[in-house]
Amino acid sequence: MKYLAFDIEAANGYQPSSICSIGIVIADGQFNIVSRENVWINPKTRYNLNGTRKNVGIDLHLDKKLLDSSPDFSQVYGKIKVLLEDSEYTVLGHAVDADVRMLNEACKRYKLPSINFEFICSQLLYRLYKGEKNVRGLDKIAAEIGVEFTQHNSEEDAYATMMTLKYLVQESNLSVDGLLEKYNIRKGVNNNFKMERPVSLDGQVSKKRVTQIAWAKIKEYASDIAKKSDKYNNTAFCLARSLELSDSEQLYSIVKLIKENGGRYVTKLTKANVYIYCDDRTEQDILREKKVDELVEQRLISKVSVNKFLEGKL
Repeated sequence: MKYLAFDIEAANGYQPSSICSIGIVIADGQFNIVSRENVWINPKTRYNLNGTRKNVGIDLHLDKKLLDSSPDFSQVYGKIKVLLEDSEYTVLGHAVDADVRMLNEACKRYKLPSINFEFICSQLLYRLYKGEKNVRGLDKIAAEIGVEFTQHNSEEDAYATMMTLKYLVQESNLSVDGLLEKYNIRKGVNNNFKMERPVSLDGQVSKKRVTQIAWAKIKEYASDIAKKSDKYNNTAFCLARSLELSDSEQLYSIVKLIKENGGRYVTKLTKANVYIYCDDRTEQDILREKKVDELVEQRLISKVSVNKFLEGKL
């Protein structure tokens, strides 16, 4: 078995189809690097290097002159499809479902067939191996395992992803299949533009129940808080899932501020006017905020960090 790590960057974070580079790193069964490359792509769109949040300042290391002279996605599609669908490779990425979504959007944009393949996530595996609640960014993992790379360069990110999997195999003394079995991981699948993300099946049912219990506890607490002002005038607030599950003093301080100022706590994004997010995001938060960002773009909801909300900077 060989391994193929890939990473995708978009020139405009508000347009997932605006792929400008695909990094591909291939390794043999012992994780010796066989090849690595950055496939540059003309995104044919307006550049927005601030991602989907203002003033993030992501440096994608782009040479616009190079991109302008590069092929568009339709011209490299065949090469990418052959590689990702090759059963010889175990395909992996870091927070890989975001990359798969970008692939799907680019294929739809150019009216190309779906790229159908299975994949695993180094971010998920690392979190489970470390026994941690929160996922880590690739830069933090690389620093911990001693891998030097240039972040947000697709080829470099793919390389760091490959080295993360190598580290996990070596440190655990398990094969990749052994790691998947140990943590009861269902591989991710992309089929006909329908993506199922890779997850650990342990505790999937109980997680839903835990969330429902947390919601009930928050609503019970909120029901006893009297309104003191109309500052938020019936504004509906939805909270990051990690915040809802924290059962922390910070959580209840936020709920109290909402209720005292005439606001409402809701559990569904579609019923909210404001989404309060945490700086330290869990995997669940990251996935949920993809929907939040879509709603923000449509001006159906606004976002504020926990700290800014507590400081009254809404």
